Amino acid sequence: MRFRIFTLIAILALVAAACSPSSNVSDSSTTEAQSEATTSTSEAPQEATAPDAMLLSYKLVAGETYTYEVGIDQRIEMTAEGDSGALGDEEIPGELAVNLSGTTTFSHSVEDGPEPGTYEVTIKGDFSDLAITGTVDGEPVEDTDLPDFAEIEPVDITVVVDEQGNIIPQENGFGDLFGGDLGGLGDIGQLAGPGMDPGRFVGPLFSEEEVTVGDTWSETIEIPGLMTEELVTTEVTSEVVRADTVDGHEVLVIDTESVTSMIEFDLAQFLIGFFTAFVPDDASDEDTAELEALTEDLRFLFSIDQTVANMTTWFDADAGFARMAEFGSSMHFVMDINMPDDESGEMIGLVMDMSIAQDITYHLTDNSGA
Repeated sequence: MRFRIFTLIAILALVAAACSPSSNVSDSSTTEAQSEATTSTSEAPQEATAPDAMLLSYKLVAGETYTYEVGIDQRIEMTAEGDSGALGDEEIPGELAVNLSGTTTFSHSVEDGPEPGTYEVTIKGDFSDLAITGTVDGEPVEDTDLPDFAEIEPVDITVVVDEQGNIIPQENGFGDLFGGDLGGLGDIGQLAGPGMDPGRFVGPLFSEEEVTVGDTWSETIEIPGLMTEELVTTEVTSEVVRADTVDGHEVLVIDTESVTSMIEFDLAQFLIGFFTAFVPDDASDEDTAELEALTEDLRFLFSIDQTVANMTTWFDADAGFARMAEFGSSMHFVMDINMPDDESGEMIGLVMDMSIAQDITYHLTDNSGA
């Protein structure tokens, strides 16, 4: 009997979907999720001309497409020790240090959402012309040498967002976690930390109270962790820091910090349950012994350090959308695997340590109402 493991991208999809709230996501469909928002007011800086307090909200227009010039600078460092066969056919280098940078265009096409006060936003773009520098196993990297997991996949997603910037989960919001192209590690650069995904709705969560320059508000988002009773918590704090002008339009400059708690879990028990479900009732003593050995030795530990993301948004309160935004975030995770080899059945191990830092900029270049 041979036990086969899910590809790593399927595991990462679970992690990203279930454990990683982003800075403009509030999962209102999760009954266990708890959200608390507070607003405080401080005196505006003397040098700033503060507008009257107002209720900030998004005022997107169905049928319009908002076009953003998007710049990205992503740094990836990784070390791996052990047998890369633990991840199936994916070739994993022992050391990697690469930088991916470039500029592209993203479109945000808007339609009416399923409920009043919501918008359906389809986000499309790709990074086909990135400049790539660095080394893989000590050798200079070229486009053809870049491992699959370090590539930034094209973006084509649709989200539903309300007027306060909350992403509204849909019935199929997590998608087909084990479908599609699972041949490689895929979107590892978009795992966890807020701000890591370039294909995101542009702008922060807004307070439910009127604010002006000097005002702050905060949100606590709690989501059940994957395969654990511990909650994954994201603290989101925003402040209107000044009034400014972008492309001739008056805007409010909003700083947002998102801090997501450490995520740590072992998928071994889940995988053991999956394997056990396929063992027939009349399994031989040899198969039973193999399963018992697997239960004792299988390990799939995942640890993602606390992540901090910072965002500055130049928000046009009159028009109701962001004209510019800057994101900066980083994450560090460790994966420790011990599993049976597909061919021999012998246990093989792999420890992978990876850090990803990323800066993303958005600048609105066109929309029919801008």
